[in-house]
This record gives sequence, C-alpha cells and structure tokens, in this order.
Amino acid sequence: MTEKKKILIIDDDKDYGEALRIVLENNGFMVDHVLNIQDGRKTLEADRPDLIILDVMMDKHTDGFDLCYSLKHDDTCSNIPILMVTAVTDKTGFKFSPDTDGEYLQADDYVAKPIPVPELLSRVKRLIG
Repeated sequence: MTEKKKILIIDDDKDYGEALRIVLENNGFMVDHVLNIQDGRKTLEADRPDLIILDVMMDKHTDGFDLCYSLKHDDTCSNIPILMVTAVTDKTGFKFSPDTDGEYLQADDYVAKPIPVPELLSRVKRLIG
C-alpha cells in the first residue's frame, strides 16, 4: 500500500480552505489547513508536506509572496512544490504569473480562485504525482 501524499493548505479563507481540504481528502490525500503563514511555518517544521497550496493575500497582501520566496530560498524546503491559488487579480487588478514575475513569484504553479475541482486535482497530481 502506498503512503498518502501530504498537502498543506495555507489560506486565511476558512471556508475555501476547508472545501479544498475535503475535496483533496476525498481523493486520497492527507491534508492540513492553516489560516496564516505563522501556523504554516510551524506545520512545515513539524511535518513536511509533499505540496503546499498557498494563498497570496492573508494578514498582509504580500504574505503568500513572501512565504513562497522564503521557502524557495531555504535549502530544507526549496524542493516542496507550491501551488499558488488566489483571487488577487480580481481584488486588485494586478496581473502576475510565474512566467513574467518568476524572480519574485517562484511558485511551481499558479491558478486564480475559484479553481474547478478537476483542474485542481490535475494540477496537484502533476506537481506531486
């Protein structure tokens, strides 16, 4: 029996994060959901996930960017894939992508909220097999 892949969701939208958690657990993943980057860091230290699903705007509008940048420059976490899932473009009008903003936005994949379930599962499976 293969071990379930672990996913950490860091998103301050409790309802959205819990909906993602339920979908992912129903598709065979182990999932933790935390509401801020401080709890995200604690969870990362306690139990390394196979994938991080990360919101951009939380306590500060740049929390997700800042955490992603920090993790991708940390030798112990840099190989954990990060899927950015956010509504920042809708809320701010600021458009960004890994292709054009890759130096600062070093996420492995990016998608706007809300993401349809089939697309979410496809991206998750592509990132962690």
